[in-house]
Amino acid sequence: MNRPNTPKAPRPSHRSGKTALSDTPAMVCPGRLSAKFSAIFHKTRTRPWAAVSLLAMLLLAGCATQAPMRDFADVAAVWTSLHPENATEQPLTARFSLQVETSERTGRLTGQIWGLASSLIRLDLASGAGSSVAMIRESPDLWVAYLPSEHKAYRHARARAGLEIFNIPVPFDAREISALLTGDLAPILGGGYASVQELPQGRFRFVLRSGMTLFAEIGAGTDPLTIRGRDGWVLTCEQPYVLEQFPDRRLYHKYTFTSARDGRAVLRVKSLEQAAWRAEELTLHLPPETQWIEVTSPHHQ
Repeated sequence: MNRPNTPKAPRPSHRSGKTALSDTPAMVCPGRLSAKFSAIFHKTRTRPWAAVSLLAMLLLAGCATQAPMRDFADVAAVWTSLHPENATEQPLTARFSLQVETSERTGRLTGQIWGLASSLIRLDLASGAGSSVAMIRESPDLWVAYLPSEHKAYRHARARAGLEIFNIPVPFDAREISALLTGDLAPILGGGYASVQELPQGRFRFVLRSGMTLFAEIGAGTDPLTIRGRDGWVLTCEQPYVLEQFPDRRLYHKYTFTSARDGRAVLRVKSLEQAAWRAEELTLHLPPETQWIEVTSPHHQ
């Protein structure tokens, strides 16, 4: 198992198919029903029971082209594959590339992420040429990023607020990204869904109750997973694969983030494995002359 040395500033050292969205899927046939119901009502005013019977028949006939929802077991199985029940958290090490395209810049980064998603995560980013860009340590109550080129360390109580300084169009923090890469979407999808709709080609749309995600669309096979955020971003997960260390999880090689406001980013997984980490290996060591800066963001006050 390859594992990184605990990075020491200023330069870390390591050991070692597109999915069309349908915002308004057909659920009922209101146009046809309204006209037919009006005609039935006037013709059968003296026999209300007949009107009810005919209306029921028209409901069935008028919407005959809409396939009934499949067995609930199918829906439950698909949801569980995204939101594993009683999932035990597994320490991870992942390496990836990140192609970023925004109105301000286009470029490629490489990254390594390691630790535990719920408690402590380390994330290192480097340029395509290999020079260190940022060394990040993220816990539930503190986010710290050291930029070797500036000899400065930035910190904030909320990771997403801190990550705004990089202007990367990825709406997740490091802990959420690590959960995404290991196939546990609970931190992204939240506690449960408010409703489920059946879409063409055997796909389902799960509309979420709350949180940053509006809905997730997925099929029972190897189709791409599509997630839309309430802020307008879209994540498409493609090229599924299976890994023995993460059984019964939906793993993907390619994750594409798009946002009309923020731009586009494509994350490609190079490797993923379990790893046991000591606290020392998750520590961010900074030079004594490091300048500390508090990140302020009006979006996260």
